[in-house]
Amino acid sequence: MKKTDLRQQAEAKLSKRKTSPVMDANADPLRLIHELEVHQIELEMQNEELLQANAELESTLSQYAELYAFATVGYFTLTRDGTIRRANLTAVKLMGVGLSELIKRRFAVFISPESRIPFSTFLDRVFTSNNKETCEVTIQKDGSNPLYVQIEAIVDSSGGKDGLCYAIVSDITDRKARNQ
Repeated sequence: MKKTDLRQQAEAKLSKRKTSPVMDANADPLRLIHELEVHQIELEMQNEELLQANAELESTLSQYAELYAFATVGYFTLTRDGTIRRANLTAVKLMGVGLSELIKRRFAVFISPESRIPFSTFLDRVFTSNNKETCEVTIQKDGSNPLYVQIEAIVDSSGGKDGLCYAIVSDITDRKARNQ
């Protein structure tokens, strides 16, 4: 909202609240009181706008959090060395461990030995190309059959200066089984 619009709206609200003071010998103090009252109303109006914007932001954040947490693919935030910073619920399910067992661990720990070098090469490409990169690797869960996944990753929007990338991990085990 423009400052002049805010001032005009504040003046209008003030005129509705009370009648204008009578001008007399004390006109300067009355003018000062008037200016303070207008300023107070401007601040109240700005506060209302901020509260409304905050409520909208919280609603959007809540929707984002739900979409992220319950997405049908695994979402990971990885550092340059492959350390997991964040993961959603599907990522936890794919990896077969609890969230606390994922965070601050290297993604490569969960990858089968034959897929570690391709994964390392892939991660290097993500951070050097600044393009979306894709690879397929095998996840080895304790006591279960290998899980084939496709990973798509891109460096964060700040150009990787924070050393983070965002990865989407999709289970392609069924597709691999059909193609064999």
